[in-house]
Amino acid sequence: MAAKIIKFPVDPRIKAQGTPRAAEKSIPLDLAIELIDTKPALLRNARVYSDDSLADLHQVIAGLFGWDGSHNYFFSHGSSRYEDPELFRINDSTAARCRKIYRACDVPVGNVLIDRDAPLFYIYNLGNCWELRISLCNEASLKQFG
Repeated sequence: MAAKIIKFPVDPRIKAQGTPRAAEKSIPLDLAIELIDTKPALLRNARVYSDDSLADLHQVIAGLFGWDGSHNYFFSHGSSRYEDPELFRINDSTAARCRKIYRACDVPVGNVLIDRDAPLFYIYNLGNCWELRISLCNEASLKQFG
C-alpha cells in the first residue's frame, strides 16, 4: 500500500520568531513615525503594507526624512533586533539566532507591528544615532463602520 502525500500551500516567508507565516492578504498599515528627542517633535505619517519587509520600511523612512538611506540601521522591538543586511552579514548567524537578531529584509512589517501599545524603534546612521519611534496610528478606519 502506497502512502498518500498531501501537499499544503506554503508561503516561503518566515515570521521573525521562526514559525511559518500564515497565508494572508496584505493589509495597509498607517504608521506614525516620530523622531525622538527633538523640540518641537518631528512627526511623519506613512502607509505601508503588512507584507512589506522592514528593509522596505527603512527606504520609506529615509524618504520621509530626506535621508539618502545609505547608512547602517536597525530596528528593535522588545528583545528582538532586525538589522540592515550589511550589518547582519558581519555577525555570526548562529550567535545572532541566540540573541534574537534577524535580517530586516526577511521580516514583514505585519509580523512586528501587531499591537498599538508596543512601538517599534528604528536607529539610523549609527554614528549620529537618529532614533525614531514607529507605531500604528490610533485613528479607527472608517471601513469598519460600513
